[in-house]
Amino acid sequence: MKTIIITLVMAVASLFTLNAQRNSFFIGANGGGNFSKFKFTEDLAELYPNSNPVFGLNGGVSLGFEIQNFTISSGIQYIQKGGEYQTDNFDDEIGTGFFTGKEKLHYISVPVLVGYRQYVAPRFAFSIAIGPSFNFGLSGNLDETTEYFGKDETVLNNYKVAFGNGLNEDYRPMQVGFQVSPGLVVAINDNSKVTFNVTWDSGVADIFNPRYKDANEFFSINKGDQLARSTVFSVGYEYHFNFADRY
Repeated sequence: MKTIIITLVMAVASLFTLNAQRNSFFIGANGGGNFSKFKFTEDLAELYPNSNPVFGLNGGVSLGFEIQNFTISSGIQYIQKGGEYQTDNFDDEIGTGFFTGKEKLHYISVPVLVGYRQYVAPRFAFSIAIGPSFNFGLSGNLDETTEYFGKDETVLNNYKVAFGNGLNEDYRPMQVGFQVSPGLVVAINDNSKVTFNVTWDSGVADIFNPRYKDANEFFSINKGDQLARSTVFSVGYEYHFNFADRY
């Protein structure tokens, strides 16, 4: 009986300590890789029926609050996005061709996420976080390849991709996405936690700069939007400043 009472007291004390740990301010860092692609609509979807993901890197810093099982967090992330898209065979003045475009785009992203962590053991939790992401374009490159049937020569072109609101800038300077991020949390000790997350980030609007699109004859023929999609894998570390430490 004495052993049972001691065990119950230790369990209650452990639960109290755990609840204190969950009331904290945290800072952290994370990094990993991602696969990004474009989703096209209307005429653009018919023009580019094949859209493939490209691999990129991501990493940054985060900060937030963990109050009991709930979290609110933000941070600054560097992320490489982009995509590869291809036409079906087409005919022009040169002959029967096949076009491939591959873009690598660089962003600074600021997510604002509300989350929930369900602890299934004193040091282990499942997590979910959702919210918008604000993606600020830095620079990018577009590689174009056109092959023609019966010809050894392949036409290669490389272009710089620009972000802004000017007439000659391809993409909007800031693009909004929506994130859903399930994951795992492992508490190493009272202050340190390691996180493992998969994040799906979906653009909510056309990434093309409207002025550029209105001035470009290509878009008067080919209607539609280009949306960004990313699947992000990351490993992170959080250091928690527990509220209980101050009282």
